[in-house]
Amino acid sequence: MRSNSGLVPTKLEGDSALAIWRTPWGYGVRAVGLNAHAAHYAGVSIKGAVIGAMMISGALAGLGAVNSEMGSGHHLTLNFTAGAGFIGIAVALMGRNHPVGILLSAILFGGLIQGGFDLSLEKPNIPPETFIFIQGLNILFCGAMENLYAPLLHRLLVGRQASAHV
Repeated sequence: MRSNSGLVPTKLEGDSALAIWRTPWGYGVRAVGLNAHAAHYAGVSIKGAVIGAMMISGALAGLGAVNSEMGSGHHLTLNFTAGAGFIGIAVALMGRNHPVGILLSAILFGGLIQGGFDLSLEKPNIPPETFIFIQGLNILFCGAMENLYAPLLHRLLVGRQASAHV
């Protein structure tokens, strides 16, 4: 039985997520990302954390592209990424840079892209920009609108906590 070569990068990505959230090195990387001055004060090597994170993320990105380039096409095609950077940023924003959130957000965007492709085959009069517009609305309402509702939710939660302590 042959396994898909995409399983190896997936396993490594899961392991790296565990390393980021469960090891002292991962704590240092997260600390540098949140506040470099505080991480330096705590004794974390900022250059080491940044270079290590960039090396690991670059290696994982390369392994992720190996399956689509060498496994199915057997050659390098022009523009093979086809907007993957935009979608990757959107997925990370909607997932709030948490591994579980990114997984759920990636499934949502994958469904939107595949559903848009299937719908454009069935209904050719619907322009493909419609699906990009729907993705933009998802980003707007799930990601950017957080700051609109955050102060109201904070006041509600603080009010409930204050009344519970009385």
